[in-house]
This record gives sequence, structure tokens and C-alpha cells, in this order.
Amino acid sequence: MVPVIVYFNGERLAPDRVRLRQGSDQDLAVADDTAGRDFAGLFAGTPLRVARSDEFAALVWRKLLINAVANPITTLTLQRQAVLRRPDVQALCLKLLDEAVAVARAEGVPVADDEPARAMATLFTFSGELGTSMYFDRLAGRHLEVEALTGAIVAAADRHGIAVPLNRALLTLLRVIDDATGKA
Repeated sequence: MVPVIVYFNGERLAPDRVRLRQGSDQDLAVADDTAGRDFAGLFAGTPLRVARSDEFAALVWRKLLINAVANPITTLTLQRQAVLRRPDVQALCLKLLDEAVAVARAEGVPVADDEPARAMATLFTFSGELGTSMYFDRLAGRHLEVEALTGAIVAAADRHGIAVPLNRALLTLLRVIDDATGKA
């Protein structure tokens, strides 16, 4: 098994149709180790762009940080990513990201001091018309990936005794929505 980061925005249009949009200057990222190099080699000569990195853990957290604000906020507000451009929402996102960065550091992942601002800047490179996977799942009545995103941050915070009240509040609200999925 090889851990891989996928940089696509996907929107399910029909049961047999998905719209994929590139979300980065690479399509996939792997650790620059033997398994990662072997994996990347499988895609040589294809249109997929596979990046290898010595800082794979930092890349994982960088993507988690982006998803940790975009997914919950779009899901809770039932709005696409344009909602992230509101100044009050931006301020909330930066506080959520500050909490998550503290957790990343406790996990031993080197993240830049300006990582919250970087995450928001990355989000602003995407069209406000884009949705997130969790947003689309909520609209379709599917279970949310809440545990893999906000839940992972809160669980890691708990392991390290770090207070993350904003992320914990989002987790509670998202779990309520997820628990109601399919029960209407």
C-alpha cells in the first residue's frame, strides 16, 4: 500500500458521470521513497502528473488544512466555495486553521508560521463556484467524510491534550448532519 495525495476536485453529475477539475500543479503526490518512486513510475508516459516529496507528511497536512475549512464551511452553510470569501468566514477559517496547525506541530509535522494564510490563499485560487466533496455528499444525502477531516484533527488534538474548541464545534455539528443522513 502506498499513501497518495489526490489533487482533483470531483463533482458527481450522475451515477455514471463525474466532472474532475485539476486542483493543483500536480495530480498526485507520494513520498520520495522506494514505494513512492515505484508508484510514480507506473504513470510515466501518461497525462497524470505525479510529484514526489521528501516532505510528504507536510503535504498531507497542507491538504488536510485546506479541506478542514472548505469542506465543513460549505457543508454547514450549503454554499459553494464563494462563501469562503466573506470576511467573517475568512476570520473563522483562520482561527480553525490556527488550531489545526498547532495539532500538526504536535504531530511532529513542520508547518510554516504562515500556513493558515497560505491555505486560505490556495483556496482563493479556486473558483467560488466549486463545491467540496462533503458539500456534494450532503446535497445527495450521502454520509460525510467528517471523521477523516475534522474528526482526524480533533482526535490528534485529544492525543496531545490540545484545545481545539472551534474544530470540536464543527465536528459536533457535522456529526449531527451525518447521523441524520438517510433517516428522513
